[in-house]
Amino acid sequence: MDSPFSQINSYMQKLPRSSGKADGLLIGRLVVAALLLAAVQFMDLLPGLKIVLMLLSVLVAGYDVLLDLVDAVLNHDFFSAPAVMVLIIVLSFLISTGLEGAVCMILYQLGLVLVNFTLEKTRRSALELLSRSDPDLRDRASLVIEDEQAGETELQKEIAAAASKVLKCLVLLAVAFAIIMPLATSLTVRESLRRAMIILAISLPVSVLASLPMAGIVGISFATRFGVLFNHARVLEKLRQIKTAVIDKNGIFAESQPEFLGVKTSILDSETFMEFVSHAVYYSDQAFAKAILAAQDREYRLDLISDFKDIPGSGVDVKIGGADVTLAKRELLTERGEAVPYEGKEDNSVYYLMVAGKYIGKVLMSDHLNQKNTKLIPDLKKAGVEHCILLTEDSKEESEQLGMSLNADEVYSEFTDETKLQYLESLERQDTMYLYANSLQAHSNAAVDIRVNKKGKYADALVNPAKLELFPETIRLSQRVQEICAENVFFAFIVKAILLFLALTGNCTVWFAIFLDFAAAVATVLNTIRVTKDPLIELPKI
Repeated sequence: MDSPFSQINSYMQKLPRSSGKADGLLIGRLVVAALLLAAVQFMDLLPGLKIVLMLLSVLVAGYDVLLDLVDAVLNHDFFSAPAVMVLIIVLSFLISTGLEGAVCMILYQLGLVLVNFTLEKTRRSALELLSRSDPDLRDRASLVIEDEQAGETELQKEIAAAASKVLKCLVLLAVAFAIIMPLATSLTVRESLRRAMIILAISLPVSVLASLPMAGIVGISFATRFGVLFNHARVLEKLRQIKTAVIDKNGIFAESQPEFLGVKTSILDSETFMEFVSHAVYYSDQAFAKAILAAQDREYRLDLISDFKDIPGSGVDVKIGGADVTLAKRELLTERGEAVPYEGKEDNSVYYLMVAGKYIGKVLMSDHLNQKNTKLIPDLKKAGVEHCILLTEDSKEESEQLGMSLNADEVYSEFTDETKLQYLESLERQDTMYLYANSLQAHSNAAVDIRVNKKGKYADALVNPAKLELFPETIRLSQRVQEICAENVFFAFIVKAILLFLALTGNCTVWFAIFLDFAAAVATVLNTIRVTKDPLIELPKI
């Protein structure tokens, strides 16, 4: 059988609660509560009746606060905002200032309404940012920011933990003040308790925490103007800590998959030549091989293929019908002492076909740099990234030349998708970002995975390939969001420090402390929109 307390609690939980927004129920309750207090203040009533009306005003305005207190007690959260508010109300009636306590409850509820209204208005402003963003990212970004937890960051957790400690310290200070001051000074017990109530009001963490998740939401929304979609504010937050960027060449500085341009041979007809080439690369995972196979429409004699060996960045070795076949770049063949014709510097990537040690012809593949992204590494360094590493599938010589032209600090060649992931796992660093275009089958070991594509399953963020040159600005955006959050927290604590001084010196009332704290909360929420002010760069028009 349920205890009487459980039965009462079960009944109370069924009562309609305010959502914290300006709904008709809450506004009506606050109006009724205010009318009850007006009757107490301006009508000549018996003292007992005044107390009843004040208590009734508290219950009408804040019965859901009492319900929240029950929840907090059941969860052993004895330092929650509802617990502090109820303690203030109880103390106000004990020292015969019930009217002030009842006013505090109304102001507390109004403050929550005002803060929630400001949060909603700021959220709508964030949605307006999306309306002027890349249409391909807009819908997905809208879904991200609809999640109530999308704006949470590690900084918010740290500040919340610190605010909780401050709250507990202020509660203990209030208790100590109420006990010690009447004994050590000329302050009366009533005045000591009144000032202790003000200290309790100051301990409410609303102004400190209200703006932090909204700063993350605004940051996510504004990032879409740069063509970047973050799946959570924590990802945007991590960007400011990135010191090492690992960048995949494919899809960033060159096409994700090179284009098969054709063949040149004077020994075999084109069809026979392509029979050798297609069978030679059939088992290869290299990008050039995939491009060749994609351009073919033929049947394969897999029984003819044996002893296949992939040579990342250089080509393949294989036996076809028992004959030794190599399709490789000049660098590898030269190292082996093979003779291949030289016709001057090629504009494209060239693979030479050798059958039984004899040159047969060559395959031409596109290998054009994306000139639009050649400044990516210098721009990342300007944004705060200290070390940039380039991963390629090309030969060592080609990769080193490319890395030098792009200003990379380190270059690794002859990598496959598998070895790229293995390399990232070996880094074991939490300040690393992986920038890539091809799909991964899992999240890499990097702290942040950034995929240059409008779709991606495992990526932490997606970048519109057409706007990749703007990506470094999102690092500055991350720093900007952090600065705004720091400003808001500093401002809120300054307000609390001023209120604490006024409380200790007897120059403040409890309702004024609550009012000013909520005003500070509104100010910090409104300040978050400054993330989008004074653009970091001149944004292109959509």
